[in-house]
This record gives sequence, C-alpha cells and structure tokens, in this order.
Amino acid sequence: MIENRVCTRCLLRDMIDADTSMIEKYKAALKSQDMVTDDEYERRLAICTTCDKLNEGTCMSCGCYVELRAAAKVSRCPRKMW
Repeated sequence: MIENRVCTRCLLRDMIDADTSMIEKYKAALKSQDMVTDDEYERRLAICTTCDKLNEGTCMSCGCYVELRAAAKVSRCPRKMW
C-alpha cells in the first residue's frame, strides 16, 4: 500500500489522493489519431519517472502533468528525453 505522502518522481496515478479521473477525462477527449499507443505512453512515463524534474506528477521544467503530456502525439518532453 502506498502511504499518503509527497512523492517526488511519482505519477499522479501512483498517488492515493490524486484525481486520476482528470487524466482519463483528458485522454478520452483526445481523438484516437492524436494519441500515442499504449506502449509509447508507458515508455514515455517510464522515462519521466527517472527524471529529477518530476515532482508529484508535475514536470518542474514546464509545469505540465506528465501523464497528460505523454498521451498526445504532438507533445514533447521539454528536456528532449522523448
């Protein structure tokens, strides 16, 4: 069980109090042709979780929620990691 705590290098979906419905709502609003594949989405998130700029699901380089940015084909990592 994950404790309720501030979590650096965690995604929103990994935190207990996170509103994961926000992520799903955003992803559902994207057209399928505008979304990356599930494999690419997970690959991007895996990279983000190793980044020292990830803090509580937010990219400290650009301020985005990484799970939202990682879902869209047109999005890019501000640090050019993906």
